Formats: sequence, structure tokens, C-alpha cells
Amino acid sequence: MATLVLSTVGTALGGPVGGAIGALIGQSLDQQLLDPAKRGPRLGDLSVQTSSYGTQIPRVYGSMRVAGTVVWATDLIESDQTTGAKGQPDVTYSYSVSLAVALSSRPIHAIGRIWADGKLLRGVEGDFKVPTTFRFYPGSESQDIDPFIASIEGIANTPAYRRIALVVFENLELASFGNRIPVMTFEVIADTVPPTVAAILADASIGAISSDASQTVAGYAAYGRSIAAAVQPLVDCFDLSLFDDGSTLRPPLDRSAVTINSDELGNSTDGRTATKVERDRLPAASVPSTLRLTYYDPARDYQGGETRALAGEQNNNEAQQELPAVLSASDAKALVQQMLARQWSARDTVTVRLPPARLELEPGSIVEPGLAPASWIVDKVTIDGFVTMVELRPSWQPTADLPAEPGRIVANSDILEEPLTLALLEAPDVSGAVIAGPTVLIAASSPNRGWNLRPLTVASSGQSFLTQTPARKSILGRAVTVLPAANPELVDEVNSFDVELVDEQQWITSCDDESLADGENLAILGDEIVQFGEVISLGNGLFRLGHLLRGRHGTDWASRAHAAGEPFCLLDSSSMRPLPLPVWMRGASLTVTDRNGSTTSRTFGADSVRPLAPIALSAEFGSNGDLSLGWIRRSRSGFAWVDEIDAPLGESREEYGVVISGTAASVELTSAAPSLLVPASELAALGSGPATIEVCQVGDWAASRAAQLIIELP
Repeated sequence: MATLVLSTVGTALGGPVGGAIGALIGQSLDQQLLDPAKRGPRLGDLSVQTSSYGTQIPRVYGSMRVAGTVVWATDLIESDQTTGAKGQPDVTYSYSVSLAVALSSRPIHAIGRIWADGKLLRGVEGDFKVPTTFRFYPGSESQDIDPFIASIEGIANTPAYRRIALVVFENLELASFGNRIPVMTFEVIADTVPPTVAAILADASIGAISSDASQTVAGYAAYGRSIAAAVQPLVDCFDLSLFDDGSTLRPPLDRSAVTINSDELGNSTDGRTATKVERDRLPAASVPSTLRLTYYDPARDYQGGETRALAGEQNNNEAQQELPAVLSASDAKALVQQMLARQWSARDTVTVRLPPARLELEPGSIVEPGLAPASWIVDKVTIDGFVTMVELRPSWQPTADLPAEPGRIVANSDILEEPLTLALLEAPDVSGAVIAGPTVLIAASSPNRGWNLRPLTVASSGQSFLTQTPARKSILGRAVTVLPAANPELVDEVNSFDVELVDEQQWITSCDDESLADGENLAILGDEIVQFGEVISLGNGLFRLGHLLRGRHGTDWASRAHAAGEPFCLLDSSSMRPLPLPVWMRGASLTVTDRNGSTTSRTFGADSVRPLAPIALSAEFGSNGDLSLGWIRRSRSGFAWVDEIDAPLGESREEYGVVISGTAASVELTSAAPSLLVPASELAALGSGPATIEVCQVGDWAASRAAQLIIELP
């Protein structure tokens, strides 16, 4: 087993690692201070975020995931958000915080991903999943103070945290974390290439350790109550033999094998015969039969991994070693096998007494004393008079890398925030229930996989308020072809239209007539609500839709106003965000914008609460010249066919407005029933010739579009 055997270099190694003040690492050549049972920090320490004064800050090498230490923070900042328009406000309160986190006590290269409460806060492309302003300070000797911290604390009271890698969050929104500060962990990229063990030891010891160890690790965190504790896991796990030459810790100068002749064995000071070789073997129970190694696994987002090695079938003695390093599963498996093999080989110890000429032997030197196995490693050298007493342990050969699997984790989805495609839609409530008031539907989609909620700003008539994207991505696209008008009372087998979806990974499927009757495949194209039974995929997000039911839910008026490029959206309540608006905003322009500048606009028409236009308008003159008008009302809450009863009114009262426009004048009349008798005396003032009759149903929030009929006045 490798041990650090130190003397005068102890004081040099006693400096700070992070914020910790180290103890003396050694006092004499044969002193072994580093008890394996009491050395090193625990792996879980790096995942616990702290804010305690005097907390140790690790020195990070390679790439690691660390929680860091909060060194500055504001109180929670409360803000109220109005998520409804004026007249219908819905005020909610949200919170944000600004804070600074120290990550490494040596300069680092970059920050990669960031997790908050285990969820991805910053993706691999550097995009943040919640709004914040982020600044990174690598820990250089010349880094400036943070301007935001200085604006609060004052320039004179703001440290620059030089030689401390630091990140600053300004106004981090906390709504996604239950309005509290989350526990954050950071992917710290200290070096662009995996560091060698020798480079880590040299830096962590401030040059007091000079090693030729060429093994590499993907990352390492040097931290603990002393520098000895910080570097001991590397020395233990990689079996480094270091010799104290009085100024540095180093490996033997000569690593070539030294042959010991048999006549050199058994040297004594008094000329008497001495034992040539003293050989001892520790009992098997003194070494572990199972060795577990815990480490950080990059394939598991730097979460802790564990691998083990077994010595035969003996399972009565188990040991565990923690290595705060980033290793692949295969490298960790090979390392733990080598560590266990070394412990079992170290059961054999040999002591030989050599002449003074062998004083040049150093701990770590390789000798061949003519014993089995052939090669041995010098563990300790002492001088007894003119006798050089050398303690040896068997040399060993590293094993090849062994295959191992890191296992699987529930990975965080890293969804790059690409530009949104937004649409504002108005349609009758297709659920059949009477809604509380005028409502606009917000649809949103993006070309990338996955979906995250994003804040949206709604502006109209000089005011603005906040809302969010739908909980699920809308099946949203645009029309590539123009759909001609058709009879809404028949299945349209003649026409079809092509649509291109924003997310080409989404899919639209066909359905049979029974499913159509149940309301399946309901969509809005422009302002017309249609159903489609036949879908043909044209590739790359393009679909051709046919076998159509037109003008659904009273939108037959829109079947004659289609254009290329108009929005298409599958009507699904879970993927559309309803936005209630006051009726007095009818006629105003609405604009919705996200934080990246994606926007859409439309004029608010209150179509969601507008009664449906009457149908079957008829006119008949009586023998006395009176005009008898009749029509059939329709209900925005009664599209289902129910035997023996009329469709529900859907409004608090039944009222109609009738306008008759002639060549000379016009007249406006009202009726409380779907019929009206216009006396000949009122018709006389309109003039003779063609006249247009328009009938609207008056609703609680708006009037319907007009049913029209042209007649000839006598």
C-alpha cells in the first residue's frame, strides 16, 4: 500500500486548500500520519450547497459537478403580476433573488450545465430555462468586482474574489422552485483536457509534490481539512510511492530494477551470522475480500457511482474507498481491481539486511533479490549501524481496462429555447359549456423536441399583462394551399388542403366517420373550424387533410375567406392557453410576445361568446302588403342533436335585431322570437326595388353575424 512518508516538507504542505488551514503532513521519515480510516472528505460533500462562513472551497481540476458556496445574496424580492386584462385582473405574486456562488479556489475555464433542485437550469448550449441575468468570473488575479453587487453594497465594500471562480445570478426567478432559493450544482470546466495525477498533486501542494504519475482523471476536487487530506485519495488509489528528500516529495530517481546478489543478504554489524531473508505474510482476514470504490460518473451527469472488486469467493471482509474524481465506469472498474490486487499482494512482506553500499536505495525503488516473485518494491529503508535494513513488498502489474456499465439515470431534458411560433385564435367553445366571458386562445409551438413553459406578454390599448405558453406544445402549423368554400351540410369529398407543422416530429392521424361524429380531429384553419377524416403524410411535417366536415360550430361564414399561410391548429384544450378578456376590448388589437421576440397579433372580435348567425331566413308578402319574416336560430351551446327538445338558448334572453335596407331608406326593428311581421306602412318609406334584410341574434356579450336575404319591394 502506498503511504506518504514525509519529514521537513510537512510545513510547506500546511497552506490553505480553499478556505481550510492545513495541518502538518509529516514530521519524520518513517511517520505515517495518514490513517486510511480517517482521511479525505466524503463524495457527497460536493453536492451540498452551503453558505456558512469559513466553508472550504475546493480546488477543481478537469470537469466536475460541484454545489459551491453562496458568498452573497439579497433577500427575496416580491413582485406582483397581473395575468388578466383591466377589468378582469388576476394578481399573483412571484419572487426572485440575486446571489453569488463561489465554485473553485483556483481559476477555471468555463461553466457548463447548471442544475437547480436536480432540474436543468442551464443547458449545454448555455441557455437558461428560467429568466435570470448570469455572469461568470473565472478567478483570475485581475478580475473586477461585480457591478450589481457593488451597486448594493458599495464599491468599497465589494470584494473582487480574485483567485476564486465565481458566478453571479441577478434576479433569478423562483416561481419554478416553489418561490424559494433552489439548491444548485454546477458543471465546472477547470481544464480543457483531462489533467494528470502528477499535475494535480503539484498544484494542490503548491509545488511540494513532484510526481511522474501519468494517469489521468476526467476531473478531481481537492478539498478537505488539510492538503494531506486533499491529495491522499489520489496517492492511495493510484499507488504512488513518494520519497521525502528534504525539500520535496518525489518518486525514486532511478526506477530501473536493482539486482541483489545472494552474498549481499544477511549482512550484520558484529560479524555474526544473520538471517538472510525475513519473510512474513498477514492473515487473509486482515485484508478485504470485497473493495468498493465510489467516484463521480460523467455518464450519470457526474452523480456518484460505485464499482467493486471481489477476491475469490470470500465475502466476510469488506472495505470502501472514496475518490473525489471523475472516472468512466470502465476506468473505475479497472482501478478498483488493481487496488484490491495490490492489497492482497501486500500481505507478503520481506526484510533484508544489506551492506552499506545499498544506501542509495529509496522507498519506491524496484529490486530483484532472487525471490519469488522476481520484482519487489522498497517500502522502507533504515540504517542500523553498517547494515541497510530494507523492507520490501511484491511488485505488481496493472490490469487492462475492464468493461463496465455506468447504469442509467432519469436524464434531465435539455431543451434549447428556440424561437416560438405563436397564434391567437378565436372560436366558439367546442366543449359545449357556456363560458364565463370573452376568451382568446393562445397556441404555441417550436421546432425542437420537448416543451417548457415560457412567459408571454400581452399588450393592447396601451396596457400590458403577463401570461404563459400552454402547458403542452400545440399542434400548430400553417396552410400551404388554399381551401375553397364548400357546403357545410355535406361531407366535403372534393376539396383538401395541405398544412406544414412547426414541429415536423409531430404527427396527425386519420379517423373514421364514427370518430368524426364523436368530435375527433377538430381543428381551426384561419377562422373556420373543420374536421378531417383522411390524413396523408407528405414528409418533413407536411400533411394533406381530406374527407372534410366544414364550418363546424357555426363558422361556415369563414369558409369563403381562406388564404395561404393562415394558421392551422388542432383544437385540444390541454395544448392551448385560454386568455379571458373584457368585452369592452372588442375591436382592439392584441399582441402577444415572448422574451426572445417571437410575436403575433390579431383584432379581438369576441367570437368565443358571439351567438351564431340565424339560418333559413325567409320573407313572404301578405295580401295586404305586410312582410312576414322567419328564420331558425342556432345556439353556441347546443351543437349536439337531442331528440324531443329544442337547442338551448345559450343567452340570458332571446332577442334579434332586424335591419331592412331599401333604395330610399332603412329601418331597424327588434323581435323576441325567430319571426317578425313588418307592416306595409313601414315598408313604404324604403322605396321600391331591391332591399337587403339582415337578421342578427343579440347575445349577452355581442351580436351574431347577420343572416342576409335580398328581396324586391313593390
